[in-house]
Order: sequence, then C-alpha cells, then structure tokens
Amino acid sequence: MDEAAAPARRGLRFGTKLVLLLAALVVGLQVAGWLTVRVAVERSISQQLEAQLRVGEKVWARLHEAKLRQLLERVSVLAEDFGFKEAIALQDGPTLESVLESAERRIGAPYGAILAADGTLLAQRLPAGVALPASALQGLVAEARQDGFSAGIVALSGEAVSYALVPVYAPDLVGWLALGRSFGTEEVDELADITGLSPRVVLRDGSGWRTMQGVAMSGADQAALDTGAARLALGGEDDDNPRLALRLSAEHLTPVYLLIGADRQLAMAPYAGLQAQVLALSLAAAVLAMLAAGLVSRRVSGPLGALARAASRIRRGEYGTAVPVEGNDEFATLAEAFNAMQQGIAEREQRIVHQAGHDALTGLPNRERALALLTARLADTRLMQGTLAMVDLRHFHEVNDLLGHGHGDLALVEVANRLRAAVRGEDLVARLGGDEFLVGFWAMDASAAQARFEALARALTAPMEVQGAPLQLEVDLGLVAFARDADGALPDARTLLRRVEIANQLAKREGRGIGLYREGMDEQHLRQLAIVGELRAAIEDGQFSLVYQPKVDLVTRGVRHVEALLRWTHPSLGRIGPDEFIPLAERAGLVGVLTRWVLERAFTDLAAWRAAGFSHGVAINLSAIDLADPELGAAVMDRLRAHGVPPTQVIIEVTESAVLADLDRAVATLKALRAEGLQVSVDDFGTGQSSLGQLKRLPADELKIDKSFVLQLVPGSDDERIVQSIVQLGHALGLKVVAEGLETEAGLEVLSRLRCDVAQGYHFSRPLPLDALLDWLRARAPEQTENHAA
Repeated sequence: MDEAAAPARRGLRFGTKLVLLLAALVVGLQVAGWLTVRVAVERSISQQLEAQLRVGEKVWARLHEAKLRQLLERVSVLAEDFGFKEAIALQDGPTLESVLESAERRIGAPYGAILAADGTLLAQRLPAGVALPASALQGLVAEARQDGFSAGIVALSGEAVSYALVPVYAPDLVGWLALGRSFGTEEVDELADITGLSPRVVLRDGSGWRTMQGVAMSGADQAALDTGAARLALGGEDDDNPRLALRLSAEHLTPVYLLIGADRQLAMAPYAGLQAQVLALSLAAAVLAMLAAGLVSRRVSGPLGALARAASRIRRGEYGTAVPVEGNDEFATLAEAFNAMQQGIAEREQRIVHQAGHDALTGLPNRERALALLTARLADTRLMQGTLAMVDLRHFHEVNDLLGHGHGDLALVEVANRLRAAVRGEDLVARLGGDEFLVGFWAMDASAAQARFEALARALTAPMEVQGAPLQLEVDLGLVAFARDADGALPDARTLLRRVEIANQLAKREGRGIGLYREGMDEQHLRQLAIVGELRAAIEDGQFSLVYQPKVDLVTRGVRHVEALLRWTHPSLGRIGPDEFIPLAERAGLVGVLTRWVLERAFTDLAAWRAAGFSHGVAINLSAIDLADPELGAAVMDRLRAHGVPPTQVIIEVTESAVLADLDRAVATLKALRAEGLQVSVDDFGTGQSSLGQLKRLPADELKIDKSFVLQLVPGSDDERIVQSIVQLGHALGLKVVAEGLETEAGLEVLSRLRCDVAQGYHFSRPLPLDALLDWLRARAPEQTENHAA
C-alpha cells in the first residue's frame, strides 16, 4: 500500500470500528443463524424425501399385492369352473382356446396359457408379436409347484406383464392356468396419485435399459440396475433427487424394475419463502436480529423435528398421530399440509385393503373375504349348526345380452340389496363372482333355514324394475346344512364351499330351484370328475365294447334285429353303467365321439355276421345331442359305405325325450336318415310327454314299449291294458310295435295275444358279445326252421 492511505485508516474512529465490529458480529451471527436454518431445512428435507420413498415403497407393496391377489382370485375362480376342469382334463385344444378367449373378455387378460400337469404347453393366447419363452414358463411352473401358485411381473417381448399361474385340480393336478395383462401405466399412475412421487417402470432392452414411460436414464442408474439387486437406492452427490429401484420380476426372469423418484425442489418449495423472510428480518434490525435468530432457531427446529418424527411414524405405517399445529404461519401451514398428506395416505391404504376383500360393484365381500369370514365363524366354539347357500341367477347372461351390461350391473346391485335385507346382521352375504352369491344362516336348524331360503328365493324372483325396464329373475339355490359331529368338530370352510357348489349344480340339473346336499355327494362328485377325465382315454384304450340283444318276431319266433348296447369296463372302477357315463359324456361334449365309435364298431360287427351268413339288422341308440349334430347323417352313410352294409339293415332308436328336446331339428335329421333307407324306432314309448300330434310328425317305423310296462306283465293287470293301448295305437298309425324287457313266459303269452309284433328281453337272451351272439344264432337256426314250417 502507498503511504497516503495509511493515515486515513488510522483516522477511523473507535466508535465506528466498534459499530462496524458489532454490526459485523451481529450480521455474522444472523448469517450463521440463517445458514443453520438452511442446514436444518436440508436435513429435514432429506429425511422427508427418504420417508416419502419408504412410504411409497410400502404403499406400492400393498397396492401391488392387492392387484396380484385380485388377479390371482379371478384366475383361481376360472380354474375352479367345472367345464374348464373338464376341458383341461381332456386336453381339448379348441375348448382350451375358447376358455382363453373367454378369460380375455371376462377379466381383461389378453395374455393366456394353459399347460398340462407336467408343464407342457397345451394352448396359448397372446397379442400379436409376443412370444412366450419356454424356459421362463418352466421356471414359473416350478415356483407354482412349490408355493401352490405363482404371481408377479414378467417381461414378454419388451412389455411388462402382470400374471397369475394357478394349478387346476380334478381332483388331482391336471394342468396349470396362466393369465396376464399389461402392466405399467395404470399401476404407475395410481401410485403417483396416492403418494405424489414419480414412479416409472424400467426393463431390460437388449444390452441396455429403457423406461416404459419414455423417460431417459442416466448411465449411473443403468450401471446400478445391471447388478440385478432386489432393492437399490439411487442418486449421489451430483443428483439431488433420490430414487429407489425395486425389482418386480423373479431372479431367473428378464429384469423389470419399478423406479420411484422424489423431487427435492418440490419438497423445498414450502421453505423458500420462509428462508427469505428469516434473512430479511435478520438484516433489518441488528439488535432484534439476535433475539429473532434465537426465536427463528427455536421456531424452525421444533416444527421440522416434529415433521421428521411424523415421517418416521408414516414409514412404520402409523397414521394415528397428527403433527401439532401451532399458530398460523408457514410452519403451521406446512404441518397442516403434512397432516393432510398423512390422512390421505391412510385413507388410500384403507381403501386398497377394503377393495382387495370386497366386490367393487355390490360392496359385498368377495370370494376370498367370504372364505376368511366363514373360517372365522366356524372357529367360534359357540356356533353349533348353520346352513350355507349358493345363489345362482339362472340364465343371467341373457339379461346382459338383451338389456346390456349396464342393466345387468344394476340388477346385480338390486339382488345384493335384497340379500342384505333378507338376512340378520350376524349372517353372511357375499358375491362369489359373476352371478353367484353366498348366504350363510348361523345357529339355525336345517328345516328353519330351508324355510328362510325358500322365502329368500321368492324375494329374489319378485319383479324388479331396472332403469324403467321390467325384469324378473330366476334363481337356483344349493343348500348345505352343517352341525358339529360327535367329536364337536365342524367342516372347514373350503369343504362347505365345495359342497354348496355341488348342491347348486344339483339344483341346476334337476330344475327344481333348490338343491340339497346329501351325504356321499362328495364321493359321487369326485367319481364323476374321474369318469369325465378318463372318458376320451377309455375310448382310445379299448375299454368300451358292444353287446347285442336279439329282437324276436312273436309270430315266426325268428330274430328280426339285434340291439347294440354300449358297455364300459374300467380297469380300476370296474363296470360303469350307461346310465352313469352317458349323461357325463353329454356334459363333457363327448357324446359325438362315443356315437361315432358305436357306429364304427356296430357296422364292423354287422358286416362280420353278414359274412357268416346271418341277415339280421342292427339297432343303434342316438341321443338328443346326436340328433342336433348336422354332420350325423354324413357320418352314418360314410360308415355304411365303408363296410358295405345296406342302410335297410339299420334301425335308429331315439327316445321320446331326445326327440322333444328340439322337435323340429330331430324330425329333419330322422327324415334325412329315413330317406337313405334307415328305419326309425321311438324308444321307451309311454314314459315321455309326447302328444299324438308330435308322434304323428315323427318319421317312425316302429314304437318300442318301455320295459317298465313289460317286466311285470301278467294277464288282467294294468300293464296289460297299457300295452294293449300302445299296440293298438301303433298299429293304427301303421307302425310295428316292439316290447322290451320281456322276462317271463306269462308276459310272452300276453304280448302274443295282444298281437305285439316283436319282443326282446332276458326271456329270449341276455345281451351277448359278438362271438356269443353268433353261437346263439347258430343254435337257434333249427328252431326257427321248425317255426317257419309250422
């Protein structure tokens, strides 16, 4: 410095220096206080951001679990469907593809696959351009074998997919059902709405990573994701916005992450004005600055500490304690905002939990919640007995088809309201899915409960009006009563649910509206499942056979035809009667396969006995489903030509009930067969509900009197008068009359006297295999010759 400047500095007054010193000290203290506030704010913001990320992680876990559980429940319901079990047990490709197509419509799952019990792919339905890796699929099946199911997120052809894979039992494991839907946008938006964070889905794309929302990723983030860890905290010194990466896919699958980000600038916004005010006040008054600094320090540290403690409570899932609000300044506003955020998160979490256990349309408990409530009720030692019912709305799909799904939803809500009004507060009402509801009456004996349920059925079938449209529903109720056994035990919830479903199926089959579960139906249900599951294999394995019962002319005592009768000998179940397996084959859609097997076998045997010198024809039974098959006529004629058998030697036997199922179509089918030269016989005549007008329309050649009128036929009995009427009616219509079930000589004498044309039964012969039939015919040949000579 130069010499001239020194005196000026030496001339500075002490007072000025003191003022400057004090001013500098005060300003320094105020600046230090302001810096202290800033550091405290930064620390609080960091804790708050960390708390937000942890809250976001917890909210995501519950939200994701709820959505996966919802998808798993829907897939499980589909896997429990009886028709679906039959289809997968039979490994019928077209039916399985139809099931996947139906699943897409019902639960919005465009990704679907059905696998055999060993994991072999049976059918799949995927969007265009999407491939299903076999290795990934096997891994998911292995996981499901261990845990009983598999649900999560998987990457398919560059898209994230939420899936559920469940086993299908009938009753043993027969396959696996996997359904999935697109994952990403909806879930991310919902999480952002709840938490205010910035989530996005990230997945591996070749050697790099990309987000499904199109947001660029830093090289550091991509390098961190390359480690494949399940949970990663991202964001370093040069990155003020902390992020949390959560792996969504399993370790053996293509990595898919959820990246949750918190915005530091957004969190700092409420504090910006506060810091400016603190600094302005500090510079405005030197003397008051020190007092203000102390006040500000205390005013800042207290609320921020309370906010930090509140953030920790939210991180632990505790939402009951609010942050104290003192005054009406910015800190009070911040505390109020924090309390509002805490309450919003708590309400959203409660709503998510409620939605996971309740039906969104009716507000009733869903299937899983109903099971939990039923389990808890059965665990109550005070409960001694009760009755459970499944309510099924008959043909409800027609309401949706005719009036639209909006009317259908309103009708379901009205049904739910009527169910609520019909039960007591302690009783159970739930919606199992679709048009099925569950009702439980506790501490009520079976007779009282049945009366209540009959009243409930009347309430549900009472007319209603839906948006001006009159509507009257029909219901089927399956009831199962339960009580403590000798050991004081009650059935478990899943057993009761299975039994009430069996009772509901009984109500549907019998058409009486109410079906009651009876002891032994479980075993019968399992036996039916086993029979249905083995029907197709039984055909292929040669377990079926034909036996033939002769039809004898009562004038000449010669054999006119033989009736082909189907038999099934199972290697472990033994002899299974047609009355048992034919209805099951009809429900499983296998009657057509059985009929074609019978045609092939019967025409083969017919050709064999023709080659042996016998000219007797064969009678073959057809069902209502056969008569509705437009390809039946072509199949019959194709097999006749293949074996060189004339159509005139074949009689088609159909029952009255089979014809009346669809009279017009049955008449058209029978006319077409008759035009080809085949004969038509109306079987079991006298037990159906056909009128003379309907009978006149049938292109029939003979009437076959039901065996219930022939088995006990004796002179002078009511059976004789009924048989006489049928014989006279048949002859008046120009038809031959056949009596089946003839077992006595007295019955034969009555039939001959009444001029019945033909008879069959054990009096002549039991049903015989082909070789035994040929021996019987050879042995009878001399007798027929004598009768002709006489």
